[in-house]
Amino acid sequence: MKKELSLKESFNNAWNRFDLKEKIFVIFAFLVSLGFTLYGMIPTLFSGDLNILHVLSIIMSIFGFIGTWTLAIQWQHTFKANGVQNVAGILVAGIQGVYGEMFKSCYYLSTEFIGHYNWKKRRNDDGELVVDKKFSLKDVLIAVFFWTFGLGFISYWMGGQKIILDAITNGLSFTAQQRQVKGHLDGYYIWLVVDLLSFILYLSIGNPIVAFSYLGMVAQGFVGIIIWKKSQGQESLTQES
Repeated sequence: MKKELSLKESFNNAWNRFDLKEKIFVIFAFLVSLGFTLYGMIPTLFSGDLNILHVLSIIMSIFGFIGTWTLAIQWQHTFKANGVQNVAGILVAGIQGVYGEMFKSCYYLSTEFIGHYNWKKRRNDDGELVVDKKFSLKDVLIAVFFWTFGLGFISYWMGGQKIILDAITNGLSFTAQQRQVKGHLDGYYIWLVVDLLSFILYLSIGNPIVAFSYLGMVAQGFVGIIIWKKSQGQESLTQES
C-alpha cells in the first residue's frame, strides 16, 4: 500500500524542494494571498451588518485559502477543505444569480471525491504525487469550448446575470479542475486565468469577500506551479506500472 503523507510531511516535502530565492518568493506569495483574503473579509466583519450571504462568502474565502495552499503542497486531504468551499460556493452563487458559478461549484464538489481517489493512485511508494507535466493543448481547448457554451446556455436559460463573463470563467474552471484532479500540471496555468476572471466577476456583482480571495489565489497559483514542476514526473509512474 502506498504511503500517505501527513500535512506536515507534505509541507516539508514541498519546502525542501526550494532554493533560497524560491523560499523568499513563497513567503512573499503567502503574505500577499493572506493579505488579499483578509482585505476582502475585514470591512464586512467590522461593519456590523452580517447577513447569510456574508457568512457564506467568508466560509468560502477561508476554506478556499486553506484548500488552495494544501493543493499546492499536494496534501491528500486537500479535497476535504475544497469540498467545504464548494458547498459554500453553491449557496453564494445561487443567492447572487450567477448560475454558471453555481453549477461549477456542484461539479467541483463531485470531483473532490474523484480527485482524492486519483491522487491515491498517482502516488509513489514514498507518498509523493507523480505529476503529468505535459501541456495537452488539444484536450484543454476542446474542454474549454464545450464547457463554456454549455454553461453559458444554462445560465442564459435560467436568467442569470453576467452570462458571458460567467460562461468564459466557468468553461476555464471546469477544464482546470478536470486536469488537476487527474494530476496534470497544465491545470495550474488555467487556474491563473480563472482566478483573475473570478475576481472581476465577483467584484462586478458586489461580493468583495469572494473577489479578493480569488485575487489572493493568483499568488498561490504561482507557488503551486513551482512545487508541481519540481515533483516527480509522469515517466516515474509509467516505470513503476
